[in-house]
Amino acid sequence: MKRNLLYLVSVLFILNLGTGCKEKDMGTPAASTVASFSYVITNQGYSPCEVAFTNSSLNAAGYLWDFGNGLTSTEANPTTTYATPGLYNVKLTCTPVNTLYYNQTVKTLVVNVKDPLGGLTQVFYYTSRGTVGNGHLVILDDAPPLIQNFVEADLSRPYGIAVDTAHKKVYITDYSNQAIYRYDADGKNVQKILDAKVAGQEFVGDAEAIFVLGDKIYWGRTGGIYKANLDGSNPEVHIDFGAGPPEYPIDMQYDPATNKIYFVNDKTDYTGGFWSVNLDGSSMTEIIPDVDGTALEMDFRNGKAYLVLYGSAGTVAPENGVFMCNLDGTGVTKIGDYGLKATWGITIDEKRNKLLWGYKISNSAPDGKIIRANLDGSSPEDWITGVSPHAMQVVWIKL
Repeated sequence: MKRNLLYLVSVLFILNLGTGCKEKDMGTPAASTVASFSYVITNQGYSPCEVAFTNSSLNAAGYLWDFGNGLTSTEANPTTTYATPGLYNVKLTCTPVNTLYYNQTVKTLVVNVKDPLGGLTQVFYYTSRGTVGNGHLVILDDAPPLIQNFVEADLSRPYGIAVDTAHKKVYITDYSNQAIYRYDADGKNVQKILDAKVAGQEFVGDAEAIFVLGDKIYWGRTGGIYKANLDGSNPEVHIDFGAGPPEYPIDMQYDPATNKIYFVNDKTDYTGGFWSVNLDGSSMTEIIPDVDGTALEMDFRNGKAYLVLYGSAGTVAPENGVFMCNLDGTGVTKIGDYGLKATWGITIDEKRNKLLWGYKISNSAPDGKIIRANLDGSSPEDWITGVSPHAMQVVWIKL
């Protein structure tokens, strides 16, 4: 009996202890720190691009970002720029509010910055005169240049070329035939999309300069700048020069950053000059007066213009040559020579930082060459010989 009583007392004591523990208040556990973020990328993810990070971390007292591009930040919601393509490990380390073993203070994501040139080929396009004029392409792959000819058309004086990389088309203007031709990027499937001899297409006239912008082609001819749809339909006046000057843009380029067109104005029959005008036709400006240009290349990366000029007494170019200047026309310097006949083409290979231009002995015989030099004209070399080069352009395109 005594043994049973002791047992009962022990059980009641243990139950009382258990009840006491349950009734005791344990408090609310400390909140943990959790690192977390998302991001938005510009330029459709192609370099160069800017990435904006949105911080969604919990219970953090501070932040340290490592963007994987050599830059860091302590901002809550920073941005950074990726200039080149690649996979970048972005790491966010949070400073915790409490020291707890279940904190997750580090979050890592991989940002994929795509290569805008992925799947593209760098191509040098140019035109030539001869018994039959033609277009040509050379793939720029550091091997000796191998010329590939376009399918033949009735080209006579193909003085302008423009490449539409978005739609993989090449446009060539023909001054004598008063026409514009369109080819596939490989030089095949030629179409005459504008012909001044066809009613309603007279606007093409004596076209020379040409460029592509969006869903339009723009060309220069006597009286101004004209435009049409990419298939040549709906040709119309874009900028009417009126009584001038200027009167006739022989070569021109468009700057998307400033929305300006730069061009050289004919001086054989008109007033010459190096000019700029806004795309909407406003702010017509003569940058360098009176010069006699036949070809133009704009290096907007480095703020330079390259002009092929006939020598003209009393101007900044008293002798024939290839000249370089700033975009505002200052600092005019002769950097190269050309042959006995006018040079109608000059372009830049941005990958190798090389300037290319035509050098002609006669108008149409294959006795000319294409010179390649550094951007300041130094170290010139005869890159392609035995040709009659005219208009030219280097682009990245999918063949």
